[in-house]
Amino acid sequence: MADVSIARRYAKALFETARKSATVERVETDLETLDALLRTHPALLRVMRAPTIGRAEKKELARRLFESQVSELTLRFLYLLIDKRREGSLPEVNRAFRAMAFAAQNRLQVTATVAVRLTAEERALLAQTLSQRTGKTVELAEEIDPDLIGGIMVRVGDTIIDGSVAGQLRRLRQQLLAGTPERRERSIMAIRPEEVTSIIAQELARYEPQLEQVGVGTVLEVGDGIARVYGLQEVMAGELVEFPNNVMGMVLNLEEDNVGCVLMGSDTQVQEGDTVKRTSRIADVPVGEALVGRVVNALGQPLDGKGPIVAERRRNIEMRAPGVVERQPVNQPLQTGLKAVDSMIPIGRGQRELIIGDRQTGKTTIAVDTILNQKGQDVYCVYVAIGQKLSTIANIVDTLDRNDAMEYTTVVSASSSDPAPLQYLSPYAGCSMGEDFRDRGQHALCIYDDLSKHAWAYRQVSLLLRRPPGREAYPGDIFYLHARLLERAAKLSDELGGGSLTALPIIETQQGDVSAYIPTNVISITDGQIYLEGDLFFSGIRPAINVGVSVSRVGSKAQTRAMRKAASTLKLDMAAYWDLQAFAQFSSDLDKATQSQLGRGARIVEVLKQDKNAPMLLADQIAIIYAATNGYADDLAVDQVRPFEMALIPFLHDRFGDVIHGINSSRELTPETEQKLKQGIEEFKGRFAGKG
Repeated sequence: MADVSIARRYAKALFETARKSATVERVETDLETLDALLRTHPALLRVMRAPTIGRAEKKELARRLFESQVSELTLRFLYLLIDKRREGSLPEVNRAFRAMAFAAQNRLQVTATVAVRLTAEERALLAQTLSQRTGKTVELAEEIDPDLIGGIMVRVGDTIIDGSVAGQLRRLRQQLLAGTPERRERSIMAIRPEEVTSIIAQELARYEPQLEQVGVGTVLEVGDGIARVYGLQEVMAGELVEFPNNVMGMVLNLEEDNVGCVLMGSDTQVQEGDTVKRTSRIADVPVGEALVGRVVNALGQPLDGKGPIVAERRRNIEMRAPGVVERQPVNQPLQTGLKAVDSMIPIGRGQRELIIGDRQTGKTTIAVDTILNQKGQDVYCVYVAIGQKLSTIANIVDTLDRNDAMEYTTVVSASSSDPAPLQYLSPYAGCSMGEDFRDRGQHALCIYDDLSKHAWAYRQVSLLLRRPPGREAYPGDIFYLHARLLERAAKLSDELGGGSLTALPIIETQQGDVSAYIPTNVISITDGQIYLEGDLFFSGIRPAINVGVSVSRVGSKAQTRAMRKAASTLKLDMAAYWDLQAFAQFSSDLDKATQSQLGRGARIVEVLKQDKNAPMLLADQIAIIYAATNGYADDLAVDQVRPFEMALIPFLHDRFGDVIHGINSSRELTPETEQKLKQGIEEFKGRFAGKG
């Protein structure tokens, strides 16, 4: 494909030369003649573009064919294009030259498309009216399109004014589909057949025919999910544009000569020369309770076969993050139900906590377990699957459904089979869905699984848009890509309702390399990370959290007082255990204190193990952690620790239910509650069959 920017430079040089020699109109005619000859003789065009034919032969062919039809200036310009191997850019040069000539001479080319050819009087009246409206000399071209049925469609530069019958019918259909206010409040499926006629009659009665004015452009090239469009002069960055065959696109590049768009559907349905229409709408998605329990794509369109989504509100996928004044400190815990996380790496509502580790180390499991634990916690969850297999996404949805978690969850799916633009947009769409709850004073949790694939998708889109590659071929704004997403997570001030949006991004590392480009970027944006280690995972320690590398920068402020008291020494104990274990491998003679510390550490490791999809209540976590940190498991064999835990929890619920209920409701561990808890653990310890 010819480069539009270079073609425009050639056209500008030719125009300046023609203007100085007062031959602009002649050169304009010459270019039109050359372009028409090449378009009507494809074989000639192929010869002119053939790389195997030498420049001298092409020049001689051009001289013999065109010398008598064009001026010397135009012929010499054609020789220049041949010398520079740019003869294939002649159509773009012609288009750019005509635009410059029209602008310089105050002329305006108008194309009128009608179903039936206009009479001479109608053509003259239309040209006169447009000339009076625009203050320019109008050159009217006429095209016949019987599909318009009647009326007229006028294209003026990059704007189409549609007054055709077909356009009126299309807009009426859209209005009927939008329906009445009563219809918007309920699903389409809820309308009874006998209501359809009355609804259509109401819409027809209030419908008023009107002209539709829309900006348009022309597809210059298309391929690999990217389209370059000439025109669309007033288009906005991030605006949705409409291609033929109902293919939507989004504007990403605003260049001097063209607009770069990413396609949301198959690029095989878009052809060079197609007309592209503006929508004057920045990319947005439906938000609100209508999406709860649904599986949607990055545009908010349903994928679960449960019918259309009738949402009352829509929200732009790109929104400004709350400022410092609009936030308040994170101080309210978001319980994950995982002992290792809630006790040592607590997460608060409004926090951004990174989950990072190699492939197949349990990152998604932690995220899904966190969603399962929000049941009854008044937290709406949004799970964004980026670049995953459809079977994996289906399994996650099935897990959520079986555990009744879809009642408060929305799944945004951008699978590996979806185009890269949809994978790029999906986390922003999911974030907007969560933000809607936050801004209405509620609490939401967004999980981005995973941002490594998101960065890959954006790199693909950027390279296809010819943005300059930087480190590891990522574009220069790759940091901003994730920063503007994760900064939207916040705990809003009480004046703004006190809602929160918590973000749990996931990053996949290669061979444990946390110092790679994308991992270090996201680590610097987030408020801490949960690092999962492959060696721990394959040795049976699950969740495989490396306590030494994992951190929560919010810390104990995101913990309940009960957990803070029960687990006050837990992280230090674990860090000391792993250090001592490394030294103990080289020594067979250890003092009693070291042996005791190693023994307790090994038992705490067993306590912190947890089965998949089995989040625990806060009081249950506190009970077993309190027992482990206070030495009640020290005299047990290591393989008896899990059975001890599995039996202790039901015992406490049965015999000391008031203690468990008190901790869950008050989230405090008062001296009286602690004494009763200790009494319950000691009583159970005396009965435990695996004692000693």
